[in-house]
Amino acid sequence: MVQRIRRLLETRAMFLCLAPLFFIYSGYNELFGFLPVTFVLWQYLVVQGFALLLYIFIRRFVQAPKPAAICTLLLVAPLLMFGFLHDLLKSSGVPRFFGSYTFILPILGILFIASIYWFRHYNSVGWRDHYFYFNLLLLALMISEIPNSIRRYQLDQSVHNLIDFRFTTQQEYQQKKRDPAGNRPDIFFLVFDAMASSESLLETMGRDNRQLDTFLHRQGFRVIPHSAANYNWTIHSISTTLNMQYLPDYIVPVMNDLKVYFWGSASFLDNSLIKILQQEGYRTHQFQPISFNNPDWPHPTFFGDLKSQHFYFKTLPGRVYRDIFWNYTRVNNRWVKQLQAHLINRRYNARKTELERTLQKIKQSCIDTTQPKFVYGHFMLPHDPYSFDAEGNIKTVTPQSLPKESKTEEPELYFEQVTYANRIIEELVKYIQAKNKTETVIIVAGDHGYKYYEKEQSHYNFRNLSAIYFPDGDYATLYDSLTPVNTFRLVLNKYLGANLPLLTDSSIYVSEKREAIHPSKKIRPAGTPSAPAR
Repeated sequence: MVQRIRRLLETRAMFLCLAPLFFIYSGYNELFGFLPVTFVLWQYLVVQGFALLLYIFIRRFVQAPKPAAICTLLLVAPLLMFGFLHDLLKSSGVPRFFGSYTFILPILGILFIASIYWFRHYNSVGWRDHYFYFNLLLLALMISEIPNSIRRYQLDQSVHNLIDFRFTTQQEYQQKKRDPAGNRPDIFFLVFDAMASSESLLETMGRDNRQLDTFLHRQGFRVIPHSAANYNWTIHSISTTLNMQYLPDYIVPVMNDLKVYFWGSASFLDNSLIKILQQEGYRTHQFQPISFNNPDWPHPTFFGDLKSQHFYFKTLPGRVYRDIFWNYTRVNNRWVKQLQAHLINRRYNARKTELERTLQKIKQSCIDTTQPKFVYGHFMLPHDPYSFDAEGNIKTVTPQSLPKESKTEEPELYFEQVTYANRIIEELVKYIQAKNKTETVIIVAGDHGYKYYEKEQSHYNFRNLSAIYFPDGDYATLYDSLTPVNTFRLVLNKYLGANLPLLTDSSIYVSEKREAIHPSKKIRPAGTPSAPAR
């Protein structure tokens, strides 16, 4: 039996299948629980197909099949591992030039040609030991990922792949005595991405948006004048708002760790607020294009490309596309400019469709009067790209009018979309107040402020719009520096008798670092939370 297995390892190029399989399997473990099996299978077939085509190409030059297979493996491996190797090289302290594509791509080209030449002229060597070694190596690597899968599965079962699995606010709420006969108002949470407060716009840009505040005051809202987001990044900000709790100590607030987008967007759907409201008999709706598995949003999501990019950006072609292919926009060619204009217009139209869907779904939810409801609507506005004018018309791009947004022009383009967002806010507020039941709480907020200030003005990244409508007009519990982490604590205290304590209002900067987990502070939950609402 052992001899038969050894003979198999010495004579079959299983490594040409095992290398792509290991690449996909290890990538799957990184985002365990978020990647559907069908999607992962398709990614494997793509990578395996690439390896097969490369083998067929090399086979034409290297006549013998065994050296052609070894040559293919030695070329496929660095192509798939390029992202890891490139990051390692750049962080190793070598001169910057040696990590540049100007140096790397010619070297790889030379090695590619040299490898084919060498294997073509030295194909008479016995390859049984090489086959045995590479097959055994890839099998060992595959087996080494199995414990990782088990650990990730156990982690997924215990924390549900959430950025915050603690549900501390829900546990606090369960410990309080509540009035079962209390009012159960409908709650609308309307988020406008990167919507800065009128005060910050006036201070930084000299743009006057106080007409929005005036409208909201006229409709009975309390506008929080000195509001500031708890985090300057959507994923962290909304997760904190809905969990009514700052992120755990083991989460480092970073924007470049892909896992954060999956964990954070899952926390939009499964958090303390949603659990409390469902426990109180609320129907919950989430009309937001952020979460990946949102049953209320069967449409393309804002971060939808991250799944395929997770694999693609690890490879050499993916890194070249990500890091340098954007330079094609500088090419002064009619066909290239037409392609640019077409892609931008398609993106702008998709953005318009997304906004219209969100608006329509929120309005349709007003018809539901069978039980109290919570409606979360998220508009990717006034966040860039700057595809709308102040009236909400889509900007049509032609090859002659490709957008060239400079730092001096950007504030004006942003403010145009602020003005359009104002129109949507006014339309929605009037509609909800007219069509929904009288007992309705409305919260209109930005998840953070305008993010593109110079470093010395970076604190304005947090200065967000925040306005709250209570149907009884009693705002005694609100205060001028209220931040989102306390918003729903106050709502639950007022309408559900929660008696939750308020947390210290503070803002935490999300950095450009890459690793989101603080291993030394990682803790496991004392008990397994109930099944997530996904």
